[in-house]
Amino acid sequence: MNAGSKVGKVAMVLSFVAALNLHATDDKNTKLEKTIVTSTGFETQLKDEVKNAYIITSEEIKDRGYTSVREVLERSPGVYIKDSGDAEYEEIDMRGQGGRYSKTNVKTLVNGMSLNVLKAGHGNINTPFNLIPVEDIERIEIIPGGGSVLYGGGTPGGIINIITKKNPSDFYARASSKIGSYSYKDATLSIGGLATDNLFLSFSAKGFDTKHYREGQKTTGYHFGGAINYQINDNQSITVTPNFFSQKLENSADYLTKKQVEQNRRQVIKPGDPSKYSKFDISLDYAINFTENFETRIMPYYLKTKFDREGAYIDSYTKKPKSYHDKFSDTKFGVKLKNRLKYSSGEFIFGYEYEDIYDKLTQNDKLGKAIHSIYFLEKHNFTDWFSLSGGARYERAIYDVQRPESKRLKRAAFSNQKNTNSTAFELIPNFKYSDTGNVYLKFEQGFVSPSPQELVDVATVGKRTQFQFNNLKPEKFKTYEAGFKDMFFGQFVSATLFKTDTTDMIFLRWKDPAGHGVSQSIYDREYINLDQAKRHGVELYSEQYLLSDKLKLSESFSYVKSKATYERKGKKVTEDIPFVAKRKFVFSVDYSPIKSLNIYTDFKYYSKILNYSGEYMNSKTIVDLSAKYNFTKNFSVNGGIKNLFDKKYYSFYDTKANKGEGQYYPSPERNFYIEFKYNY
Repeated sequence: MNAGSKVGKVAMVLSFVAALNLHATDDKNTKLEKTIVTSTGFETQLKDEVKNAYIITSEEIKDRGYTSVREVLERSPGVYIKDSGDAEYEEIDMRGQGGRYSKTNVKTLVNGMSLNVLKAGHGNINTPFNLIPVEDIERIEIIPGGGSVLYGGGTPGGIINIITKKNPSDFYARASSKIGSYSYKDATLSIGGLATDNLFLSFSAKGFDTKHYREGQKTTGYHFGGAINYQINDNQSITVTPNFFSQKLENSADYLTKKQVEQNRRQVIKPGDPSKYSKFDISLDYAINFTENFETRIMPYYLKTKFDREGAYIDSYTKKPKSYHDKFSDTKFGVKLKNRLKYSSGEFIFGYEYEDIYDKLTQNDKLGKAIHSIYFLEKHNFTDWFSLSGGARYERAIYDVQRPESKRLKRAAFSNQKNTNSTAFELIPNFKYSDTGNVYLKFEQGFVSPSPQELVDVATVGKRTQFQFNNLKPEKFKTYEAGFKDMFFGQFVSATLFKTDTTDMIFLRWKDPAGHGVSQSIYDREYINLDQAKRHGVELYSEQYLLSDKLKLSESFSYVKSKATYERKGKKVTEDIPFVAKRKFVFSVDYSPIKSLNIYTDFKYYSKILNYSGEYMNSKTIVDLSAKYNFTKNFSVNGGIKNLFDKKYYSFYDTKANKGEGQYYPSPERNFYIEFKYNY
């Protein structure tokens, strides 16, 4: 057992022992008074929310020196950032979806709009969750496991909703600047307030520049955002939220061999060509209360993500330089209509959603998917201590695939449409045994619908190849869950047990009837429903406010076991799913010894993680330390050390790859930052 593993296990035991033995000096149930919108689409207090959910507030984000959404989520319960190398390939994972499935099985939202790109097979494009500035985040809501009734396909891992700042408030002006290791520097400005008694306006801007840990890498970017919130009358309001983010990465870092790591772990041997990402989104949220018990919200929206990279390479056949230009865009526009009717014994939520998703690729391939959905959710309180929640969703997807002719591959053009239907439902009995505590059981059946790319096979007809639609079905999953949450001596505790079974998993099979290898110009491929997976685990979370609320402790622990059964050449093989963090533990401290000073510590432990070669990468323990000091009411300084104990680790490595020379992607060593803030 390595030192990091020993330290991690000792810290887990000590922190949970402390959690059970320390008592608050002030018995406040403020945790349960927080509101969440992601679980139902309407504001609900945590004490009334049946399932276990987690909320990360702007207060928990602003003083820890975070420079990306990734850093925020790394200390979140049950969330693992899968990283197979370069930062361009980061992906959020929950409940053990693993390397090949996290992209499609965890739904990431910004203000309720899906960030997940449509073309799941596009290697260079992952969910662009880092194209959101952390300074603009009001809170992040996390619901592990499921959510198909309210959010459609792609939720077996769970939902993450990133909500930006848009709520009305008194006039404010904020400016900050951060500098750090690897030549990091940024500047942010935000201003907002009531222009009239009913009109709130806000604007935010950010620019940043960094050279990264790997030598020669450089990223520059900027963000503009804002909000317009107009209170039409006591029963109606409208909010418009636009955001634009752009960043450019130069000299992206490829892997190093073992020998190169020993020479200089920060070097870049083969710098990648420059790439540019951009995201623009705008939503309009109209809310109306027809009566005290009936409310409606209508949200039309538009979101576009673009990726662009160009450069040159040596053609393997002609041995001559050849230029290329990779382009990808994912465009979504749609509308969400949701209603909530409260009655004496519960509430009934129902709605309709339309979303049109359109991907355009380098070769001018156009992949479209229009989705029409209707759903309902109902919670009925039979007694003061027992309620039953349930709901269902019907989704019809209309696929539109247009692929141009390829003379080099002797392939005809393809333009056609196809429809699929999917359903989901859930049932949750809940037992509220006290004012603060509840125990629930949940059953959910959901789906992951195919992408347009997966619905199209390539087949050989004579001496030519052609595209053709297949009969692929949506993947199906069933989740069984039991959990509870409560306040003990004023301290919050929650626990969840879960089991998820997935069937009809989509598999890409290459066919070679003519004896050609996949490197040849002519080859066949087909997508089929073949595999299945089983996942189970536990999630624990607790918070304590101590010493008259001067000290806040929080602990989270997650365990997940993920196995998939593959059928290949008539044989079934069951294996662990790669890139799953079986165990994750986070211990956080927020201590204010005096009124003007806050000290923060985050302790993060990850167990060994399986790579694609069947090798377990080492466990790691990372400790971050930071502090904030308020010099005046308006001016503060915070700074810190990330990777305090200078742990040398890798975001990914494979010792068996590259003919035994290995592939290694080194992660940053100990680094520092300092930030200056002015708030008015």
